[in-house]
Amino acid sequence: MVSLIKEQLKERARTLVQLPEHFKPIIEEYFEGENGEGEAIFSWADKQQEEWISITLDLAGNLTSLSIELNKTNTGRVPLNESELKERAEQFLRSHYPHALQGLTHYHTKKLTAAYRFYYEQIVMDLPLDDAGCYIDVKPSGEIVNFKYYGLQPAPIIPKTLIAKEKLIEHVRNRLDFQLTIANLYSDIYDVAEDGLRLLYDPELFMKYKADVVEPTLTIIHEDEEDNPETYVSLPPPPTIIRKDVSVEEIIGITDEMEVIREVDWGEETGIVWRDRDWKMVENDLSMNNLFQNHNEDTVKAFISKKTGQVRSFVWIKDRSGDLCLNREECYQKAIDFLQMMIPNYYQYLQLIVHDNDDELDDTKMKEAFTFHVHNGHGIRIYTEIVVVTVNRKTGQIDYYSGPSFDYEQLRHISSEPVISKKEVHDIFLNHLDFELAWNKNYDEKEEYYTLVYQACDRHTRKSIRYIDAITGAVITEKD
Repeated sequence: MVSLIKEQLKERARTLVQLPEHFKPIIEEYFEGENGEGEAIFSWADKQQEEWISITLDLAGNLTSLSIELNKTNTGRVPLNESELKERAEQFLRSHYPHALQGLTHYHTKKLTAAYRFYYEQIVMDLPLDDAGCYIDVKPSGEIVNFKYYGLQPAPIIPKTLIAKEKLIEHVRNRLDFQLTIANLYSDIYDVAEDGLRLLYDPELFMKYKADVVEPTLTIIHEDEEDNPETYVSLPPPPTIIRKDVSVEEIIGITDEMEVIREVDWGEETGIVWRDRDWKMVENDLSMNNLFQNHNEDTVKAFISKKTGQVRSFVWIKDRSGDLCLNREECYQKAIDFLQMMIPNYYQYLQLIVHDNDDELDDTKMKEAFTFHVHNGHGIRIYTEIVVVTVNRKTGQIDYYSGPSFDYEQLRHISSEPVISKKEVHDIFLNHLDFELAWNKNYDEKEEYYTLVYQACDRHTRKSIRYIDAITGAVITEKD
C-alpha cells in the first residue's frame, strides 16, 4: 500500500513542474507519522546539482512547498509590474487551494534579489498568525520559483481586556540596564549601512508581555549571571614560536590522496570540500540520508576568507585513526599550539570556558573539545563570538576548528571607551520604545496555541530595537 501511494505521489509531483531533460531524480522520500499525517519529498537536479527543482506534497497530494533554481538566461520577456506579479501569485495559489483566499489576506510584499515575495496571512484582530498562510516568490518574468504553504490554524482566544502600553513602558523603565559589548553587525540582518564590528550597548532584558497582564513572556539575561556554572580562564603567552607560513592544506591536514570535489562561493568566504580520490559510494537509493551521505561522508570541509585567504573553519567528517591516547591536558596543549598558528597574539583575546566536569577523564571519548570566549583585549566581549578547537585523542590532530567571524586587525579600530553614557543610552532607548500587538505561537507537550502579546519595537520604524551605538547613540533595529 505504501509503495502504491509513493508511486501515485511521484506521478502527481511530476505533473506539477516541467523537468528539463537532463535532470535526474536525487530525492524520493516518504514520511508518515503516527497520526496519519505525513509528506512526500521529491527533488531533481542536473549532474553537478547546481540547478534543481524540489516539491513537497502532503499525503493527499496537495502541494505544500516548491523550490525551483534554474540558471535561465534572459528570455527577452518584458518584466511584469508588481500588480501583475501579484495576480500571477494568486492564480497559482487558487490553482492549488481554490478556497485559500477566503481565509488568507495579502499582507506584505518583499523585494528579493531576483523575485518578489508575496505573503498571504491568516489575519486575526488585524494581525497575522505565525506559521499560517503561505508565501509565493514570482520572478519579474512571471515564473513561480518558490512556494510554501502552512495552511489555516484554529482561531486563537482573544483577550477580553488589554494592558495599557504605559504600564509596560514603566515596567521596563524600572528594570532596564545595558551591557557594553562589541558585535559584528551585518547589513542584511540589521539596519546599518556597512557590515563590521561596533561598540554597542546591549539591553540586558528584552521582553514580550502577555497582552492582558504585566507579565514578561520572554527574558534574555546575559551569560555572566552569578548562577552561571561556567568560569573563564585567561590564556598564557605561548612558550615557543610556531610557523606562520603554512598552507591551507597543511593547516587542515589535507593529504596527497585527497582531491577537491566541491568549491562554493559563500559571499565573503569560499567553501571547499575534499575527499579521497578513490572514494566510492556504496548505496545508491534516492533517500535524503543517501544524498546527505553522498555530500558529506568521508569528507573534509572548510571555509576560507576571500579577503585574507585564512581558514575560518574546518571539520573532518572523515575518520582518522592513530595509536596515541592523549589526556585532556595533552590535547589542550595541542589546541594552544594550533591557536598560536591561527590567531596572532591569541592569548590577548581569548578566555577558555571551563565547566565543572571538564577534568573528568573518559577513556571512551575519541576527541577533546575546547571552547574560548572572544574579547577585545580590554575585557569587552565580542557578542556571540566563540572559538572552538577539537583535538583527536588518537592522532593528536585537529578534527574541528571554528574561528572568529572577523579579522583581529579590525579590533584595532574599535574604541573600548563609549562616548554615550549609560544615563544617555537609557533615555535614548526609552524615547524610542513602544509596544505593538502580535500573535505569539506557544508549544507544550500536548498542543500548540497562540497568545496575544505586546512586543517591544521602535516607535518610529516599528522594528525591533536590538542595540544602541555606544559612540553615536544611533538606535540599531533588526530588519524585517
